[in-house]
Amino acid sequence: MTTDKDPGGWNAALGGAFAALLGEEAAGDLAGTGYGLYYASDTLDEFLFPNSWATADALSDGGAGHLPDPDGPHPFSPWNWKFDLAASLFRFDPDLLAGTGPWGADGHKGPRPFDDGFVADLLAVAATDEADGAVLRGAQLAPLLRRHGVDLTGKACKKLNHWLTVVLRVATDGTLRDAMRAATFTERGPEHLVTAHDFGSRPVAAEPWEERLRTVAHPALRDHLRMLCRSEADARSEGGHYSGARHWSWSDVTDAVGCTPVAVWGFGESQAGAAVVRLPA
Repeated sequence: MTTDKDPGGWNAALGGAFAALLGEEAAGDLAGTGYGLYYASDTLDEFLFPNSWATADALSDGGAGHLPDPDGPHPFSPWNWKFDLAASLFRFDPDLLAGTGPWGADGHKGPRPFDDGFVADLLAVAATDEADGAVLRGAQLAPLLRRHGVDLTGKACKKLNHWLTVVLRVATDGTLRDAMRAATFTERGPEHLVTAHDFGSRPVAAEPWEERLRTVAHPALRDHLRMLCRSEADARSEGGHYSGARHWSWSDVTDAVGCTPVAVWGFGESQAGAAVVRLPA
């Protein structure tokens, strides 16, 4: 069996597995740069603010770090990843920025926790998505928070939940291989693969992935990836659902900054997702 004492064999196994998932042509660029991995979830947006890590210093730092784990240990926990907050994406709802709808004079949300000057400066640097939301990176948002005294760690920002969406950038080295390693939870090596015993069931992938994964020579890796290629119904309770390069629930955010999906996963009832993307040039 391949181990960390046989890195060549493990890397070859991963190359074959990623070819099965991506197709031979896309997998031919595994060493190519210009790729990243993003993670987002409805639960994250629902309970995000106030948040101790959402400071201007953290958003501008550019370093990689773990975020607090709200869920506890899990084989496919995104909180195993380190995140780059400076490269993460923040989407402001258009009603929030315009002070309309529930944020209007007669709305139930009340006044926004920032002023028109903050909005004007934000719109000057943000990209706009198809629904007129404003999208910017953490590194762009940080100086605006400082300049206008907006505190995302304060109680007043609790009402921003669901109105400020965060799509977290997982820290990788920029190659397609490293983004796929992170997305498939294989970056820690063969000793950390998920087994059927971890979930109390024999893993079965949805088609066409079950057939494609039969070409993966490494048995444990094959079973691990089966748990990440389940049907949407099976992935509601365990594992993940893989849909290739198809649209994912947060594509409006990543599309706004010029990203192109390469490999997309959904978890649960699509409340959470991860996407390997080609980054803009």
